[in-house]
Amino acid sequence: MLWKAGEKSIVIEKIPWPLSRLYDRFPNRIFASWFKVIADEIESRGISGNILDIGTGPGRLPIEIARRIKDARLFGLDLSDDMIAIARGNAAREGVGGRVEFKVANACATGFESNFLDLIVSTETLHHIPKPVDAFNEIYRVLKPGGQAWIFDGRSDATMEEYDQTARMLGIDALPLPMRLVKRFWAHGHTGLKTAEYFSGKIARAISESLFTKADIRTEGAFIRIELKKP
Repeated sequence: MLWKAGEKSIVIEKIPWPLSRLYDRFPNRIFASWFKVIADEIESRGISGNILDIGTGPGRLPIEIARRIKDARLFGLDLSDDMIAIARGNAAREGVGGRVEFKVANACATGFESNFLDLIVSTETLHHIPKPVDAFNEIYRVLKPGGQAWIFDGRSDATMEEYDQTARMLGIDALPLPMRLVKRFWAHGHTGLKTAEYFSGKIARAISESLFTKADIRTEGAFIRIELKKP
């Protein structure tokens, strides 16, 4: 997809219709336990205020956060207008539609004012962004001083042992057989996912070229976690 922001043309992948409908009904629900773990951590660390999910898809992560943190204002953005429509419907059904705002937007041009967000989260989106330094600079711009970004992505080089360990932690092994098969397929190497070397190499360089001065990049089982903080 070609998306224009001002004078720039940015190519970023998105899940097209009708796959967006299937994504919400099947694969995305595998991550429900993961979203609960992230929401638990946000709650335990006492983070509230304005929280954005980049690449929100059907919106299940900000919806989960909204359930836990009543004084937070949640936002979700995605390139797919169909995904955003699904997310709005999901939020309404879960009773948090008035506290979660979704919009079609780009990680490199979010449309938020500067120094607005307390926390940015993103799952399974970074590997889709062709110029990550632009996304990191935009994240820096919209974060408040002291604000944080938690970016999670899958690893194509994770071993089955690492993935099974992560799956057990998230309770995925309790899912029905069809979802276990999807889990196994994903663990063997989602075609879009990157290796740990990609994150420690290209992504680390992109962060160093951005407005951020440092980052914590670490492996957590089958995932990569990147934490950024605006001074």
